[in-house]
Amino acid sequence: MRKTIILLLLLGLPLSIVAQVTIYEKPDPTETLEGTWTLDLRPTPDAEGYYQPFVIERIEGNTFSGTFYGSEIKNAILNKNWPKIYFAFSTSDATSEYYHSGYMMEDQLHGMTYCPNREFAAPWTGSKE
Repeated sequence: MRKTIILLLLLGLPLSIVAQVTIYEKPDPTETLEGTWTLDLRPTPDAEGYYQPFVIERIEGNTFSGTFYGSEIKNAILNKNWPKIYFAFSTSDATSEYYHSGYMMEDQLHGMTYCPNREFAAPWTGSKE
């Protein structure tokens, strides 16, 4: 979250000095990231939407738990040191390991999934339910 503050400094001079200061506040991921998201995993930009749930059940420190695409989230990491919240985690099915990373911007998720075994990388977007 960004706040802009306009400061008017009166220095006893004929003209005042006006300064604009931007202050970044670290978002609280517990309030903004926890919950159920619907991710659009369409394979190409012109394909119909292909939606799957991404559930962040609990955030604790710099990690979280939940499910994605019906699989348990593993190795989850949060980076809360930037104005945006960044995250990464992995999931798996019977044959492959999937690696996911993304960030939250303006109440939307933007991310990428990579699966070396299936030789694909795919971007995705999501919104909170």
